[in-house]
Amino acid sequence: MSAKTTAYDKVAGRLREEILSRRIGPGQQLPPERELCTRFDASRITIRRALEILEQELLIHRRQGSGTFVSPSPTRKIPLCNMDFSGSVARHAPDLQREVREWGRVGATGEIAMQLGILPGDEVLRARRVDRLKGEPVATDELYLVNGFSDRLAEADLESTEFLEHWARVQRLNLEYSTQAIEALAAERPISGLLGVALKSPLLKETNLITVLGGRRAGLFFSWYRHEYFRFEATFPISTQRNRSPKCACG
Repeated sequence: MSAKTTAYDKVAGRLREEILSRRIGPGQQLPPERELCTRFDASRITIRRALEILEQELLIHRRQGSGTFVSPSPTRKIPLCNMDFSGSVARHAPDLQREVREWGRVGATGEIAMQLGILPGDEVLRARRVDRLKGEPVATDELYLVNGFSDRLAEADLESTEFLEHWARVQRLNLEYSTQAIEALAAERPISGLLGVALKSPLLKETNLITVLGGRRAGLFFSWYRHEYFRFEATFPISTQRNRSPKCACG
C-alpha cells in the first residue's frame, strides 16, 4: 500500500527521473518556472512545491538571481524529516512499496517486555516488513505492538506506508509521543539478507517507542535503512538563554 500521489509529487517524480537518468545533466540549469508550468500543465504553486521537494533531496540547488541548477553529483537520498516517516515518504518517495514478510501473535521476550512495560510472555503483535523502491529493498523494520492496542489489525493494515496514522485510526488510539534513537551499525543476518547487502555493510538503525495518551507504551519499532537511500533531518528551536539545559526524552 503506497502513499497517495499529488500533482506536485508527479511533477517532482518526472523531474527526478530525468535528473537521475542524466537526461538533465549534473550542473545543468532547469528551465524557468513559467516554462515548467507550460510543460507540465501545472500552476506555479505546484511547480514551486515540486522544486522544493527536489531541493530537500539535494538533487537541485537555487542560485539567487541565476536560477535553479542540478547538483554536481545527483543521487536519490530520501530525507526523513523530524521523525515523520509517513510524511517524508509521501513527499519524497510516493512510489515506495511495503510488503509484510512475517506477522503474528507471539509472547514478548524479556527485553521487549521491559521496553514496552509489560510482563515477559505477554502477547504482542510482531511483524517484519520490507520497503522497496522500483523493486529494490531500501529499508526493513521489525515491530512489536501491545496486544490491547493491536487487536483490530490485520495483515493488510501492516502494509500501509502511513502506518502510524492508519494504526491510530483503526485502533482508535491517541498517539502522544515517540522516543527515538538513531545509530550507525554494520549489517548482520537476517537484516543483510532482507536488504540485499553484504554482511558488515553500513546501515542506519532507528528505534522508536510509541506512547499513547495517558503514558502507556503501545509499540516498539526497530527500523534499518540503507544509508545510500536515506538521511535523517530535523529542525528544532534553539534557545540562547543561559543556564538552560537541554531536555532528553530518553527512557
